[in-house]
Amino acid sequence: MNTAKCSSTGYSAAFLNFGRELRTPAEVSHDLRSVIQNENFIPEVTPRLLKLADHLKEAQEVQEKEQDRKKTTADSKRRPGPTYAPGDRVYVVTHLVSNASKQRSSKFNPRRDGPYLILSAKGPCSYEVASLEAPNIPLGVYHTSALTPAQEEDQSTPVIPIRRRGRPRKVPPTTTTLRTSVETPKSSEGGD
Repeated sequence: MNTAKCSSTGYSAAFLNFGRELRTPAEVSHDLRSVIQNENFIPEVTPRLLKLADHLKEAQEVQEKEQDRKKTTADSKRRPGPTYAPGDRVYVVTHLVSNASKQRSSKFNPRRDGPYLILSAKGPCSYEVASLEAPNIPLGVYHTSALTPAQEEDQSTPVIPIRRRGRPRKVPPTTTTLRTSVETPKSSEGGD
């Protein structure tokens, strides 16, 4: 409900939206008349707004503390992900779509393909991958969840190799010589 206090902010939803708790029907009929009939309506608003700003700031701090507490609780039960070093061999998850014209069914294609080589870490859980044939050319960046460690003795080649995705880079224009066309004079047909 709107009047129940939230554990993550310490305030009710109505208080955070309206700056006050919801009024009962009896309070509405008596409270509004006294506020409107009061002469110093404007001077009462400024301290109330400052008080509301303080409450919102406090609610934000409580919410951030609760978020941190919930994150530490959730992370305590998580299994740490695998970490890879440059030069490690991995299998990459393939996301192949069925294609009837090429007689390819995603059901019968391998789920992972490889092995591929880890070039570098792009973040705490992202790695740049290259093929074993061309280890200097990166094929893409993959999340840890899309990578599986390969056995060291596995010397197989990928069934469906990964291609670089995206638009190819622009090739700078090469210097070319200007072609000048020499026009031959046309013979006049109406000879003088």
